[in-house]
Amino acid sequence: MGDTGDTAVSDDFMRILHETETRVRHSAHAHWAATNTLDALNRIATISTLVGGFLVSLLAALPVMFQAVYAPNASVVNVSLFVLGGLVSVISILQAVQRWGERSQAYQNAASAYSSLRRKLEILRLNLPASAGDLTGILEELRQLGETAPAVPEHIWNRAVRMLK
Repeated sequence: MGDTGDTAVSDDFMRILHETETRVRHSAHAHWAATNTLDALNRIATISTLVGGFLVSLLAALPVMFQAVYAPNASVVNVSLFVLGGLVSVISILQAVQRWGERSQAYQNAASAYSSLRRKLEILRLNLPASAGDLTGILEELRQLGETAPAVPEHIWNRAVRMLK
């Protein structure tokens, strides 16, 4: 009878360990995906703002520096300056309000923490038979991380889970 109880505990322990490993792996992957997405948005917005700002400056200098080129094309240059200036302003405002760089850093920190937990779980699996206390400590860390980590958008989460299957 003693073996049956030990096997049931061992089976439960292994089931919980496996489910925890799966959850941590999915969370880490989803947070890395969110990091990459937000970092790309931030990079695109930064480059667009820099290039757009350069072009606006160039168009604004055209009437002063190259009067002969500006005079016949004044309306086109003015409209281009207005549209390009507006686009640069909108992109800059979006970048400032959405804070893609800061949010990317928060997701990266969470992904690193989940990856650290995954390594602890791998070590725990290598050191079987392990105590339930070790797994309980890791589950507590996972609970705390779940409270502090930023939520991953559902479409990014689903894509990350599909990639891991």
